[in-house]
Amino acid sequence: MLRKLPSFDYYQPSTIEEALSLMEKLDGGVSLLAGGTDLLVAMKDGRLRHRTLVDIKHISNLGAIRPEDAGLCLGAAVNTRTIARSPLVKERFPLLSQALAVLGSMQIGNRATIGGNLANASPAADSAPALLSLEASVKLVGPQGERLVPLENFFSGPGKTVLERELLTEIHVPSAPDQGRGVFYKLGPRGAPEDICIVSVAVFAVADASKRIWTDVRIALGAVAPTPIRARNAEKALLGQLIEGRAVEDAARLAAEKDARPISDIRGSASYRRAMVKILVARALEQLSER
Repeated sequence: MLRKLPSFDYYQPSTIEEALSLMEKLDGGVSLLAGGTDLLVAMKDGRLRHRTLVDIKHISNLGAIRPEDAGLCLGAAVNTRTIARSPLVKERFPLLSQALAVLGSMQIGNRATIGGNLANASPAADSAPALLSLEASVKLVGPQGERLVPLENFFSGPGKTVLERELLTEIHVPSAPDQGRGVFYKLGPRGAPEDICIVSVAVFAVADASKRIWTDVRIALGAVAPTPIRARNAEKALLGQLIEGRAVEDAARLAAEKDARPISDIRGSASYRRAMVKILVARALEQLSER
């Protein structure tokens, strides 16, 4: 039986400045509401500390997708299904479109926002590995001004970020090399890709076709560490190496043994997660090498 939502105070600012003023006035004792797909569940379960909600989804400049040179700027309140279906995203960053297409059910995707998925800081956040492999940054705005933080430095632990009474307002994805290609794999329970992942892997790679070597490789992992991570040991092992089976096998092994730090939980054991990291990283690299 579903629990009822507890009573709460509700504010609906129309500008970033108004939202920040409310947060300051309420001394930080608020929860920000965008899509609400995680927030409302936490409220029903009694896991939410605050009983004051500040709804930011009506702040107009948080709801846009726009080109930025050869890159992309995503407003934090854009829902993930809109991003997945965006012609601009599909053209410039199909890897991101691929990852967000399997973020939850149709209903969840039509409500969940890209900013909320990141700010919730789940180690299994579907958007994080793709954005990490694309070397995205997040724009944070607070009383002291604004700052641009590389996404790799944004997560500080399970459910924790570097936000300090700030709003995550935008996600900036820089231009990617034209010859670069990406792929995303998500392993869900019982083969259900829309469910919370057991392991996810995003790989973006650039190769020198004439020399048949890897020139840029970015591998990101989800649900196998306290935060979404880049697999730096695996990446380093591939740079300058021939595009062939042995290099791929070595990199996949390093991702599983050196980079991943999984735990055992209800969705899967640590040993199973390591095994799946090795398989999925190898599969992604093999797929990219064939292209």
